[in-house]
Amino acid sequence: MKYKTLILDFDGTLADTKESIIQTMRFVSNTLKTKNFDEGLIKSLIGLPLKTTFEKAFAFDKKLSKEATLIYRKHYNEIAIDTISLFDGVKETLIDFHKKDIHLTVASSKGKEALVKILKKHNIYNIFSFVGGEEDAKNKKPSPDIVNHIINTYTYQPNECLVVGDTIFDIEMGQRAHVDTCGVTYGNNTKDALKQQNPTYIIDSFQELKKIV
Repeated sequence: MKYKTLILDFDGTLADTKESIIQTMRFVSNTLKTKNFDEGLIKSLIGLPLKTTFEKAFAFDKKLSKEATLIYRKHYNEIAIDTISLFDGVKETLIDFHKKDIHLTVASSKGKEALVKILKKHNIYNIFSFVGGEEDAKNKKPSPDIVNHIINTYTYQPNECLVVGDTIFDIEMGQRAHVDTCGVTYGNNTKDALKQQNPTYIIDSFQELKKIV
C-alpha cells in the first residue's frame, strides 16, 4: 500500500456543492445589493476561502467581506443539508479505505460547521481522523498550511500522504507541502486546467483512487 493517509478536498471532490454555493452567493449578492453577479467568475473561484471570493467576485473591502461571510455562512448552513449530495461511489470507497486502516482527513475552504453537518448526515463523519475547515489554517488554500498541520499533528509521513482535489488550488496546496497529488475531473476545474498544474495523478471518478492507493 503506497499511501496511508488521504487529505481530501470537499467541494467538488467528495460532494456536489456547486449549486448550493452559487445559490448562496446569489443570496449574499441580493442581500447586499451588489450590481454585478458573474456566475462564471464565482464558479472559477470555488475552492478558495470566502474572503478571497468576495474580494475577487464583488470587489468587497475587508469590512464588507466579513459581513458577507457571516451572511453566507448562516444561509449556507440552513440549506446545506437539503441541497448537497456525495458524488457516486464516494461513500462506499471511503468506507472501504477506512476498513483498510487508511487515515482519512478533510482539508477544505468550507466553514467547519457545514462540513461536520453534511458528513454526519451521510453517516461518514466518524470515519475521518481530522475534518479541517476554513477556520483551521491561518493561511488558506493554495497555502500548504492545513496539509502541514495534518501531517504534523498526526505525525504522518509526507511520502505516505496523497492530496486529492478538483481544483488547481488543491493541487498547488499539496505540491507546496511536498506530497503527491491527485486531481479529479468531475468537479469544478477542467481536465486541461488540472493537467497544467501537473498533479501526480488525474482520475475521472472517485472509485479510481482504489487503483492508486
